Amino acid sequence: MPNPDKLTLKCRHCGKEIIFDQPYAYHAGFADRGFLYNDAGTLTLVWSVVDPLLEEAFPGQAAWARSLCNRRRFEQMLPSAPDGGRWRFRNPARCVYCRKPISKPMLRTVHYLVYPGSINTVRDNKPDLSEYLAAIS
Repeated sequence: MPNPDKLTLKCRHCGKEIIFDQPYAYHAGFADRGFLYNDAGTLTLVWSVVDPLLEEAFPGQAAWARSLCNRRRFEQMLPSAPDGGRWRFRNPARCVYCRKPISKPMLRTVHYLVYPGSINTVRDNKPDLSEYLAAIS
């Protein structure tokens, strides 16, 4: 019997099931979240789009992610992902078995998947991207 607290996706490429510890694909817009996948597409970085660090780094630019220049600046601010790869706006979520895309990158969808070992910079509904960046420095 399927577990309602777990999301199960069947990869359309290899046919294997991938189980996520979330009830559904989260909607970034409803929660004011941003997300990126690592180069391998098997880790997720989640942050609040109202994080004070974003206002500090991109003052007066509420739609900072729409600019390619700003997206690149943001990517460069971030430390490497735990696996050594980079967090990028262009990276899709990938099957953990065959590595083929199973979901689109942030610029093409508002829904995201959270893999084991992912990083969520929102603690107790309080944004703290700066704490994540400081802990890595």
